[in-house]
Amino acid sequence: MTLSPQLEILIILFGISLIIWILLLIYKSRLARQEEQQVFLGTPPERLGEKQTELLKKVNRLSKPLWIFGLLTIFLLLATLGVWIYQGLLSS
Repeated sequence: MTLSPQLEILIILFGISLIIWILLLIYKSRLARQEEQQVFLGTPPERLGEKQTELLKKVNRLSKPLWIFGLLTIFLLLATLGVWIYQGLLSS
């Protein structure tokens, strides 16, 4: 069975959104790990508060793009599966 152009486009969009979503997750986990290391490595107390606040702002800023790309990835996966099943039913 050959893939239609619509299905190929959906698969490519799904792949792109999945890669972006995974990269955002990795970046967020690295920021969270960096925040934990800041606490335990013993920097001066006055600098610790500033760095933690800055890292928390970055982590919180990432929550909305993570949700958007997560939902987009799920939507594109479902759309791809729906088109694939629909085309399979039409061809049989």
